[in-house]
Amino acid sequence: MVKKVDWHSKVLWTSMTALVIVLVQQVAKVFGIEFSNDLASQVQGIVNTVLTILGLVGVVYDTTKGDSK
Repeated sequence: MVKKVDWHSKVLWTSMTALVIVLVQQVAKVFGIEFSNDLASQVQGIVNTVLTILGLVGVVYDTTKGDSK
């Protein structure tokens, strides 16, 4: 049975972003391209900032849902 995906899940977007970055690194390595530690740190910082902005505007976390108390 397949469950409906919650596209507003912060965990989903954070995990998906990390996996995509790892995939890009692996594919680049196949073609002989390696990223330096400085570049990897900069990319990680950019991704963290983008996720923070998306969370702020309600894309990563849906602020329209009320409390389920």
